Amino acid sequence: MMKKSRGISRRIDSCRIDEGYCLICGEFSRLTEDHVPPKGAIVLTAVEQKLVTEIYGSNLDPSLKGVKGKRGSTFKTICSNCNNYHLGKNDNEVARLFKDLNHKLLHHIKSANSYSNILSIEVDALKFCRAMVGHVLAATSSKECLKKPLPSPHFDSLRRFVLGDDNAISETHDLYYWYYPFRRHFSARLVGFHNKGHNASLSCLNFFPLAFLITPKNEGIFPVQAKRLELHDKRMYIEVSARNIGFAQFPFCALDGNVFMVLNDDQCITSYPSAKVNL
Repeated sequence: MMKKSRGISRRIDSCRIDEGYCLICGEFSRLTEDHVPPKGAIVLTAVEQKLVTEIYGSNLDPSLKGVKGKRGSTFKTICSNCNNYHLGKNDNEVARLFKDLNHKLLHHIKSANSYSNILSIEVDALKFCRAMVGHVLAATSSKECLKKPLPSPHFDSLRRFVLGDDNAISETHDLYYWYYPFRRHFSARLVGFHNKGHNASLSCLNFFPLAFLITPKNEGIFPVQAKRLELHDKRMYIEVSARNIGFAQFPFCALDGNVFMVLNDDQCITSYPSAKVNL
């Protein structure tokens, strides 16, 4: 266990261990580093990482330094089999989709003849979702690998889905996506969100130009521009306008009235390029 360093993000307190319980298959094994966001979907550059609670909320320390990552943000929480097989064989679909989406988005921005704000992108939804859910499960502190995962109504079916059960989440979860026009990355393994009397357990992975959200089946809380992604879908339709842009970083957006969330800060991480950017 590393000693907490004064003036630097508590992201550095994450255990650095070589062996532990894989957060996908649950087996005790040597652990490997998973890139979140996945490599191939973004350009791997030097980043700084913080806990979401260190950049979002009250009593923030603007002088707090982020933990540096030379080639993106990584999480040493899953075994090599889950990393290389269950995620690796599906990550190519994430990389292809983001490359296609970025190309179409650039053309849309540059073209004076764009007649619609909706971009249509081909997708193998099963492969795409299996990879994205896997990275959501992996994006947390290595401290969670010190103990065998306990049964969980939120995570159990997600794990089975990543491991190959196509029907594991059909009765338990919904998946949503929307346009995310920011360079800051967010990953949240679990957030409890309360919206005017309704509670939901949420997980997300947001990185330019798309946000991905996991919610309970038919009980989710999500921004109005979000579209549900079905596992049999062949295309995604992404509205790349500024409509409701204040909620594009959901769930880490402005909260008002009877709306609040609870979270374990080790499970909610943000990263951003080391060079100064507009957030």
